[in-house]
Amino acid sequence: MLAMGFPLIYRQGEGAFDSLGELTAMFGSNPLVVADQFVREMLGDRTVQVLAAVGRRPVFAPFDGECSPEAIDRASAEARSAQCDVIVGMGGGKVLDAAKGVKLQCGLPVVIVPTIASNDSPTSRLIITYSAAGEFIGPRFMTTNPDAILVDTGIIARAPVRFLVAGIGDALVTKFEADQCRDSGVENFFGGRPTEAALCLADHCYRLVREYGEKAVADAAATRVTPDLEKVVEACVLLSGLGFEGCGVAAAHAVGMAIPQLSEIKGVLHGEEVAVGLLTQLVLEGRDDAFMQDILAFYEAVGLPSTLQQLGLAVVTDAHLKAIADFAARPQSRIHNMAMPIDAKRLKDALGRANAMATAFRER
Repeated sequence: MLAMGFPLIYRQGEGAFDSLGELTAMFGSNPLVVADQFVREMLGDRTVQVLAAVGRRPVFAPFDGECSPEAIDRASAEARSAQCDVIVGMGGGKVLDAAKGVKLQCGLPVVIVPTIASNDSPTSRLIITYSAAGEFIGPRFMTTNPDAILVDTGIIARAPVRFLVAGIGDALVTKFEADQCRDSGVENFFGGRPTEAALCLADHCYRLVREYGEKAVADAAATRVTPDLEKVVEACVLLSGLGFEGCGVAAAHAVGMAIPQLSEIKGVLHGEEVAVGLLTQLVLEGRDDAFMQDILAFYEAVGLPSTLQQLGLAVVTDAHLKAIADFAARPQSRIHNMAMPIDAKRLKDALGRANAMATAFRER
């Protein structure tokens, strides 16, 4: 059986935020806005204005930085107490996941408004939860994708460019993991096989970031909204989100999510982790030297990290490689979505080879 999911509405463009009131009014009359203090200071007054224009007055739910079960419970309680009938999540990945958590608990529609394009979570029904102290707990899943996604590229362009670069890293891996999941025959995040549509979206996602990524990063660094930036933001937020859910993930994400198990690595963005993980996946796939040199040149051009040293390890030891490989190769890991059998030893060797190759490229 083939299976795929979609959001109901996706809007993107410079100034798109001004349509938040009209978009929110499609789903409800009493919105709860989930946002952290930084985003409230940046967009709070503007949010009140655009919602007031359609006769809506928002209730703001505070967010303390972690998408924890407690944070979701608090925001859900606020939604019930204020009799809200639509949720607006506004900010980065964790606050958006908290808003999705409220949708899951309260059964309300959710409008997602990312203020950065650092990963593809805005489009997906996936909710990643952490403890209040920031320790990873695990995923939850909404029954459907978000009802609406509103991406103002003017806001995206004003964010630190590192976020867009990380988003490019997350988008870059989508095609390669999709190909492995197709070839291995595993189920995607909807319990079915990838549709041709999902595979096409994953492939085009790669084409867009490779062709326009370097220009888009330069434009974002100069806070310019251009057609190149629009294409890459769409790839990072929409195409990658639909592609990973509709096809599945594999070694790049398994390795990327294992990297933070090292205590020396802190503050690394998801797209940076999986970009390093992709190089290991490409070694596992047996890609030739010309291919590896080409993709490493792209990493350098857009500013993506390619080595464990760039993620925070002063010296990469055998113990570090083993710790990452052991975690990534554990039972139920997404690494077993690869079209070839992977064990911890094979993975450790590939991780070491990929890191050595990337280090040599950087030092050439």
